[in-house]
Amino acid sequence: MREGNHIIVGTAGHVDHGKTLLTAALTGIETDRLPEEKRRGMTIVPGFVPLDLKSGRRLGLIDVPGHEKFVKNMLAGVAGIDMVMLVIAADEGVMPQTVEHLNILHLLGIDKGVVVITKIDMVDEEWLDLIREQVKELIMPTPLKDAPIVSVSSLTGKNIDQLLEVLDKIAAEVEEKPSTGYCRLPVDRVFSKTGFGTVVTGTLWMGSIKIGQKLQLMPEDCEVRVRGLQVHGKSVEEALAGQRVAVNLAGTDMSKVVCGSWLAEPGLLRETYRIDITLNLLNSAKALCQRSRVRIHHGTAEVLGRINLLDREELKPGESCFAQLMLESPLPPLRGDRMIIRAYSPMITIGGAVVLDPSPKRHKRYDESVLVQLSGKEDSDNGETILDLIRQSKKPLTMVEVANLAQLMQTEVEPYIIEYMKSGRVSAIEVDNEVQYMLPEQEKKYLGLSLSILEDYHKKYPLRRGLPVAELRQRIFPAYHVKQLANLLEKWQNEELLYIKGAAVSAIDFAYCPNSKQEKELSSIMEVFEAGKFAPPEWNSVMKDLSVPLSDAAEYLLWLTENNKLIKSADLFYSKEVMDEAETILRKNYQDRKFMMGEARDTLGTSRKFTQNILEYLDLQKITARDGDSRCFLK
Repeated sequence: MREGNHIIVGTAGHVDHGKTLLTAALTGIETDRLPEEKRRGMTIVPGFVPLDLKSGRRLGLIDVPGHEKFVKNMLAGVAGIDMVMLVIAADEGVMPQTVEHLNILHLLGIDKGVVVITKIDMVDEEWLDLIREQVKELIMPTPLKDAPIVSVSSLTGKNIDQLLEVLDKIAAEVEEKPSTGYCRLPVDRVFSKTGFGTVVTGTLWMGSIKIGQKLQLMPEDCEVRVRGLQVHGKSVEEALAGQRVAVNLAGTDMSKVVCGSWLAEPGLLRETYRIDITLNLLNSAKALCQRSRVRIHHGTAEVLGRINLLDREELKPGESCFAQLMLESPLPPLRGDRMIIRAYSPMITIGGAVVLDPSPKRHKRYDESVLVQLSGKEDSDNGETILDLIRQSKKPLTMVEVANLAQLMQTEVEPYIIEYMKSGRVSAIEVDNEVQYMLPEQEKKYLGLSLSILEDYHKKYPLRRGLPVAELRQRIFPAYHVKQLANLLEKWQNEELLYIKGAAVSAIDFAYCPNSKQEKELSSIMEVFEAGKFAPPEWNSVMKDLSVPLSDAAEYLLWLTENNKLIKSADLFYSKEVMDEAETILRKNYQDRKFMMGEARDTLGTSRKFTQNILEYLDLQKITARDGDSRCFLK
């Protein structure tokens, strides 16, 4: 049998309307396997069996519970289905769980399927016609309004072949799930098998899983390895999206996995306690108040949370709005996922949600900018999402980082980035031979802030070469890595927007020179140090004698040392001209032989302390070198 597009068909409908008996009539397999199910005569947990069709296509069939007490289990079963058999018993017609299940299918976006009227052997034709009309009226306002209606008897087998043909026809129209890209599987069963260990089952929503592959278990956030795979009871090397899969896991024990967990590509899912959604309230529901406590069903998980309505105090039946879910337990959703919302008590389905942002910030209510942003996310495709993620980032992003944030494959992101680069909607810098992306408006904003800060800095410190890059990073670019900022500044320098000298950055038109008043004072300072010759005075005493304010003194010292006018050695400052003169005198006397400290002292006519400072400077400049207690010139 070929599996076609790996399609999953699920049953839905009221309890005791014959879903399990119909499943057995179609497949020859009894899905109620638990002793409690057999004793009570009702399905409690979803049952999964293969369904072979005449075309050679094999479907996965999920038989879900119909009792109102087991809607949670029903939701776990239909979470990954592609098409549905809505089952309605001819002897009872439409019942409460029929309506609730139909609402759930609508909220999950399931629009392909067939309505099956069962137990026709228990009614006459006239009654059956009434039930058909009732069914047509029921489905008219739903996405299943054009679904075929097939009447069958699971006991006698009447019209079962016709139903199989209809299922085959509908299955041929179902869009194939993507088997490329990240894999994601919601766990609906967990058990331990002797000799194998932990086994989980679920419907593979996207991507593929291979034996030996490493996966992430969420929200437990632990790494596991695929030890074995089965599809419909047969061992396989690889499972594809749309298939019912049993996964034998290594690296975890059964106690760490629950129904509601997820298996996914490492790094794809991130747990969150807050989710931005579009919330849709059913017409049949009561008005929903701000901060209402609800039950949220996502995949096969159920968690409690509260709804933060962002633009109103109350959501009326049949209305939609933007809201933020505040969860009591974490979920790991992706953008675009659908969720079912049920009342905390009584436990009835009241609406559905579509995930706009799986990990947003906490929003203020009635904030127009937030509502505009959410409206854009509601209408956006992957490309707009990529731009939005780059826009929100406080630093340039690599292609891999963009893909991880967008929860897409890199091959899915790359065409958008290339297109946006060509159209100028994205700009880039290169860091360690890797391209990193930002938006032009971000770059323009950061450039404007940088130039403004530089202008203020130059006014305040005209004798400084420029603002230290480390300080600029701290003030404007705290999220940037050192190399990211260095490459961005280099880009701006190449564009002649600013200038970098060593570890300082300055405006392109900054004149790094003292004014006339400063020039005069600097000249006076240098005269004192040059007059001191090889025995210079202390800096603070010079400033005091010249009546230079402390703030100016610090700037003068920085300028003089940066411009190589003064040389610091130990705790003293020497005129550069004096240092050069000392070198000339010593070289004249000892160019060709070693000399001792005392000899240098006598030659320079100064004290040992000052001589030692001069010689240590010459050593540091690699003009001289020590050899025991003596020194010699290197060149």
